[in-house]
Amino acid sequence: MGKLERYFADVARIRAEGVSANGWVTVVRNHDADLKVEIRPGMLRRCSPDQVASEIRTALLAAVADHRRQYRQLRIDYFGSPLGVQLFTPIEPTQGERHGG
Repeated sequence: MGKLERYFADVARIRAEGVSANGWVTVVRNHDADLKVEIRPGMLRRCSPDQVASEIRTALLAAVADHRRQYRQLRIDYFGSPLGVQLFTPIEPTQGERHGG
């Protein structure tokens, strides 16, 4: 197996994980691209709908950022440069987006 094939195999094996801002939700993206979402017991009783949505969102965005970080590091490891891959920095929604408007 050549260097390029090993690189693509390593990219395909990336497992990314993100935890929500307050630790209620964990999102895992496995190598097969399936998402696993775990919600700590009690969150739905204790949090408002907006808080639930925010927790899910921050966990998902953290998983995306972790995947991008790992992908970028593989580019550096294999090719010496992250050229073409920027780190992912989630942008907070504006007030209108937060309320569905």
